[in-house]
Amino acid sequence: MRNRDDQAPYRKAALLVLASLDISPQETSEALRLERGTLREEFGPDLDANWHLVEERVEGVFSQMAKLNEEIQAVSPRWKMARMAPVDRSILRLGFWDILHGGYNAWAVINDCVELAKDYGEKGTPAFVNGLLDQMCKNHGISIL
Repeated sequence: MRNRDDQAPYRKAALLVLASLDISPQETSEALRLERGTLREEFGPDLDANWHLVEERVEGVFSQMAKLNEEIQAVSPRWKMARMAPVDRSILRLGFWDILHGGYNAWAVINDCVELAKDYGEKGTPAFVNGLLDQMCKNHGISIL
């Protein structure tokens, strides 16, 4: 498994692209191209050197969107995807993808997603994100420690 060392900024950048796509659908490649310039200003030169980490996540989420949505809905039976805020859906999709398909440490992913939820979500979003990611890990027998 990959360690958490430097993934938080790339998760954040991927979240910003994913949320943008959720709000204003367009081609994934076009959104990545457009957002890269904007994000470069915020993240600096390291983003260009590691842009593949953002692309991998965004493209991975989009290639697995239906499955990720099913996984999220399975752990959130009373809160339908359509009722979730775009940023909440995006954080969850990103977290689920990173754990299930990205090969990243579950604890690190959950921690980063909760921090993103604090920064971009509503008051209850961090607990919601934490609970759903934790339940998904339990359902798949994935250790969080």
